[in-house]
Amino acid sequence: MNKLALFGGKPVRKSFPQNWPEFGQDEEESLREVVRSGKWWMYSYVPETLSRVAKFERKFARFQRVKHCLAVSSGSAALEICVRALGIKPGDEVITTPYTFIATVSCLLNHYAFPVFVDIDPATYQIDPRRVEAAITERTKAIIPVHFGGNMADMDSLMLLARKYNLKVIEDAAQAHSACYHDGRSAGGIGDMGIFSFQWSKNLTCGEGGAVTTSDERLADLAWSLRHYGRERNGIWYQHYRSGWNLRMSEFQAAVLLTQLKRLKSQTLRRMRNYRLVMKLLDGLPGVKPMALNPAQKVFPHHLVIFRYFPEEWGNVPLEKFLKALEAEGIPAGPGYPIPLYRQPVFRNLDFSRTSPFMIGRKKPVNYQECADSCPNAEAACAGHTIWLAGRLLLFEPKDIRTVAEAFWKLWENRAHLLEQNKPSR
Repeated sequence: MNKLALFGGKPVRKSFPQNWPEFGQDEEESLREVVRSGKWWMYSYVPETLSRVAKFERKFARFQRVKHCLAVSSGSAALEICVRALGIKPGDEVITTPYTFIATVSCLLNHYAFPVFVDIDPATYQIDPRRVEAAITERTKAIIPVHFGGNMADMDSLMLLARKYNLKVIEDAAQAHSACYHDGRSAGGIGDMGIFSFQWSKNLTCGEGGAVTTSDERLADLAWSLRHYGRERNGIWYQHYRSGWNLRMSEFQAAVLLTQLKRLKSQTLRRMRNYRLVMKLLDGLPGVKPMALNPAQKVFPHHLVIFRYFPEEWGNVPLEKFLKALEAEGIPAGPGYPIPLYRQPVFRNLDFSRTSPFMIGRKKPVNYQECADSCPNAEAACAGHTIWLAGRLLLFEPKDIRTVAEAFWKLWENRAHLLEQNKPSR
């Protein structure tokens, strides 16, 4: 039995080298072309000048099988645009998941709307459609499902509810580039609107950036206007028809995205192939269970590889000790979100006073302190039961993937030692 590296043994591997983002001469030359052109922003006083942003929008829309794509400065900015475009107002309620990044709800709070948190399915960590209907009230205006880790939410069930109750749907597909169902429907193209992020960690990246997607012509025009100071596509330059922002993407970002997009299909296939390999190698490992994948989904981006950890099967070895031992073996991993969103300090600091815009048309606010009682699965996910591996590990060679599984099994074989070292001394 090999001694654990955490206790002085030889690690399975030294470390994983930096491998993200993948880039080469194409990205470098694309950036040089932008510099030399003098056209550093998406619009131009010379109409015949090609916009790389516009070119990327067309290509990404085709890639995700949607009619319209509007490139913006971040995924968070894309969410802000969707909330405004769909008419979500102060006091409105929007149903979403508590197991996601803060941007999914900050776009609501910035419009003085209430996030209503519905628990996750413990098998998938996606919002549980079976619980959504019970959370709908007369004030509910929309649902924001999150395709977390690239595993798509149950959009069929959610869209049935949306149609039944006349609700809008915003797909948070920040981690779901290239994800699609077997029938060809893609992430970001099933709900009324969708969003993507191109931040550094995402499967398609230019460092920062985002996109709004929709197949609705009116919403596309409205998103264009909101991104661009409230102008209209065919309007006069210095006429502004609504309150909007400058949330545009630069030509530099688009130049990188155009080259990165060429890599995305092969990267996704690599991720899928290596995911299947690591799952095969870990099959039968007690106490570490991978998230269930959506059976309706054909293409999986695998932005994250997520496992549910059952400490009782490991002799109650705490997750913190498990992760330290795994990292010592050269495998980077983390516990995921430390708290569900409703436990974030912002929800304690919100102004729910009688004159607050949150209280328009309401007698009492949502009590976020009570959410823990209705979200036990989210509580468990954030309390020592979750292991995240960055999906970019799946871009390494199969021999590297084998070391990931080897490290997990090595910990299992040494679990008694892990537990012994965790006991307090007398």
